[in-house]
Amino acid sequence: MINVFKPAVHIRDVSNNVTQSDPASLLQYDGNSDTTPVLPFNYTIEGLTRDVYPKPLHSHNDYWRKHPLFDALSVGAVSIESDIWYFPKSYTLRRTTTESTGTTTTANETLYFRDDEVYVGHNQVFLQPINTLFNLYLNPLFQFLQYSNPKFEFVNGSGNALLGDQAKHSIFYNDPEQQVYLWFDFKTDADATYEALKPALRSFIDAGYLTYYNTTSDTLHQGPVILTITGNLPVEKVQAEQIRYFFLDGPLASFDESAKAEDLQKWSKLSRVASAGLEDLLGDSYKSTLRSDFNDDQKAKLKSYFDLAHQHGLKTRVWGDVTWPWNLAESHLKDLFQLGSDLLNVDDMKRASNLFPN
Repeated sequence: MINVFKPAVHIRDVSNNVTQSDPASLLQYDGNSDTTPVLPFNYTIEGLTRDVYPKPLHSHNDYWRKHPLFDALSVGAVSIESDIWYFPKSYTLRRTTTESTGTTTTANETLYFRDDEVYVGHNQVFLQPINTLFNLYLNPLFQFLQYSNPKFEFVNGSGNALLGDQAKHSIFYNDPEQQVYLWFDFKTDADATYEALKPALRSFIDAGYLTYYNTTSDTLHQGPVILTITGNLPVEKVQAEQIRYFFLDGPLASFDESAKAEDLQKWSKLSRVASAGLEDLLGDSYKSTLRSDFNDDQKAKLKSYFDLAHQHGLKTRVWGDVTWPWNLAESHLKDLFQLGSDLLNVDDMKRASNLFPN
């Protein structure tokens, strides 16, 4: 039997103040230490994705879930989004908390946020010092990639057996060639957050796990992971990179018949995915979609955006669609997929995965 709960090997030392042997205290970590502790995890590629086929799902607001990253991968989602925050100055947060477990109790809480960490969360008020980008996404993803990219050597040590030296596999057990789209939604200053993010991905770059674009040779080099920045975009920073490991979320709403060819060509070099809100794509007719299926005119308009983006080598994603009632949301998702949307923006991962049964 395969052990799907192999102990994780981390790429950062654990703080002396809080240890892996006390996971409860890790979750209550207040940030008051010299080093942020590493969250342990007991997931493996086999345990998460065996008998699960990759699906064109974009895990929106992934950090809302009890097990960020892992819940998305367990249903085969190929695209995962995190909202990230970087603060150039350390600060503390103080508030009164109220808890009710039979009896109501109140307590004063102080949390410490560091200027050398990137944090994950939708709203600054609800950030937790333990929920760093490293803990929730980068560390487990890197460990999965390390596992799926071992070295095979002949007994006498001469050469690499079976796999070529350049072969890089993704993390899906049933489809190791399927790339993973990892998104960073910048909630803080674009340039400062970008500069803080770059060193956090150095281990992925050194291992050859990232797709990148070489501006000098005008060539795209594929890797198992595609990084995309959305939200506050550091356009000038990314444009200035000779080797671009980070791509920008392209403006799908600009991919229409009035677009200038040079503008679309520019985004084909800066992006791997173009996305937009449904309202931006449909304009005044958007309101009807809140209560009904897409009509023929709306479908034709959506398809025209997808087709033009595809002509420029970009995948597509639409956000801002209805999430309830489910029968309407499901109808919209099916239509978007059939019209050519590549990454379906969803919050309810398990329910959406039923649209693509294994």
